[in-house]
Amino acid sequence: MSGPAARLLRALPATDYCIRRLVAVSLGVAVFSIFFILHHTGYPYAPYLPFIAEYFLRTQDVAGAALLAALVVAALLAPTRPAALAVVEAISRHPWRVAAVTFIVLCLGAIFIERSHPLPQDEYAALFQSRVFAEGRLTGQFPPELLGRLVPPHYLNQFLYGSYKTGEVASSYWPGFALLLAPFSFVRAPWACNPLLAALSLVLIGRLAARLSGSSRAGGWAMLLALASPAFTGMAITYFSMTAHLLFNLAFVWMLLQPTPLRLAGAGLVGSYALMLHNPLPHVLFAAPWIVWLALQPSRYRNLLALAAGYLPLIVALGFGWALVLSSLLGETPYGLFRYDGNPLHAVANFFWNWHIKLRSVVEAPGGTIVASRVAELVRLWNWAVPGLPLLAAAGWWLWRADVHARLLGLSFLTTMLGYLLIAYTQGHGWGARYLHPAWGALPVLAALALVRIQPGTRCERSAGFVASLALLSLVLASALRASQIQSYVDSHLAKRPPTIPGARQVVFVRATPRDYNADLVQNDPFLRGNVMTLLSYGAAADERLVRSRFPGAQLVHSDERGQVWLLAPV
Repeated sequence: MSGPAARLLRALPATDYCIRRLVAVSLGVAVFSIFFILHHTGYPYAPYLPFIAEYFLRTQDVAGAALLAALVVAALLAPTRPAALAVVEAISRHPWRVAAVTFIVLCLGAIFIERSHPLPQDEYAALFQSRVFAEGRLTGQFPPELLGRLVPPHYLNQFLYGSYKTGEVASSYWPGFALLLAPFSFVRAPWACNPLLAALSLVLIGRLAARLSGSSRAGGWAMLLALASPAFTGMAITYFSMTAHLLFNLAFVWMLLQPTPLRLAGAGLVGSYALMLHNPLPHVLFAAPWIVWLALQPSRYRNLLALAAGYLPLIVALGFGWALVLSSLLGETPYGLFRYDGNPLHAVANFFWNWHIKLRSVVEAPGGTIVASRVAELVRLWNWAVPGLPLLAAAGWWLWRADVHARLLGLSFLTTMLGYLLIAYTQGHGWGARYLHPAWGALPVLAALALVRIQPGTRCERSAGFVASLALLSLVLASALRASQIQSYVDSHLAKRPPTIPGARQVVFVRATPRDYNADLVQNDPFLRGNVMTLLSYGAAADERLVRSRFPGAQLVHSDERGQVWLLAPV
């Protein structure tokens, strides 16, 4: 590195070899990120909301990349490095207290920043199904004649399956995350589920780092790096299943650190639930290196049989059972191998045939568009983490390459990243790199392994203090920026919904326009309980005919470009 920036770094007495390299790479990635984002999103044209992944890149990550560059410079000048290192030590001594505080703060974030609102249909489907399970049911119930209004037709059988004959409705995803969410929905606090899973993930991240390194200080490092990364905290205040994937994948690794037959069966049980969380791919990609490793050991048959003994029962009971439930809702669709005749084997075959069609539609050989989308996710990965976290993780992976568990943990992240090169979709909604989040826990763990290798008297001896300061700056400033960005988008999205009248029974019609994502605002209780029923508008005249025929005496109280609100007579 040469020029004015190099002279500035040489003039700062607190720098050492590793700090200089970390700063140089971080500033270089910040510049690359900004130029890539502007090019990828079509600058100078305004970002286009229907291309939601590109929209978030432009509106969130240009500022995020600039802030991270500023944080790197600020950390160079930070005079409080011993105090920052003391924070690492304190976290390593009190992991459960830190997790408890994290849980409370994330709950507040879910309520006041994310507004406890499922933004896209992926989140809504999980929350919808959890409310069904909380009632002891398998499917929700809508009036069949209103199904095309209560679920936008282009979302039906994509996010929610529904029957026009019976009105039964259920999530199209596997039910594992909805089952985790169900107890929280039962007590009317669904917003607390992911914060709790994130707090448990945080402790497990620390335990894994300490176990692999043999140093409790590594646990403090890993927990701080996770907490200071907005990707970890931002995803934890949503209704996405990615935090659950993160926790279950970490638990899978924890069980395999000592592959006794009992722990192997436990790993299989944890892994089988991870397969059922919302779709199997995240766990399949993450677990692949570990299963291959077990298959190459001298006791391979014993290992694989014990692992399979853990995997199979839940896959059969929950996987095939859920396939049977959903196949009944697909009875009228033309995609099955067999006509719906009540035969459970035919029903399950039809379900998996539908999944085969879905898989064929999303799997595609890597091309320019897919590679650009994956590079965009790596930009998000970098800019939603502590500056330099992926670089530190790569260093930890290399320094600890002789340790098979550290090596496999890095490979799990790599296989996840490479596996999505075959997926034609962008990540859409979500904070950070959503597709990579199930394997994200590898980053703080491997980075912690690198940091505990730093010894006094080496050319990197001051790097630990620099990284600690950088993490604390990120914890405060990057988290604040991302919280502001998330809240701003959520509020702008909710503002597209016609205003409701608190406490009154009403029907709300939403006028869906593709450019605004406002069809996602058509969300309802699975049994239409409560005061508000939200319907898709089919035009003012058609909406009024529906109201007059179904809700006699209703009064129109609001109408604008967003839709209409009709006040219903009290029951």
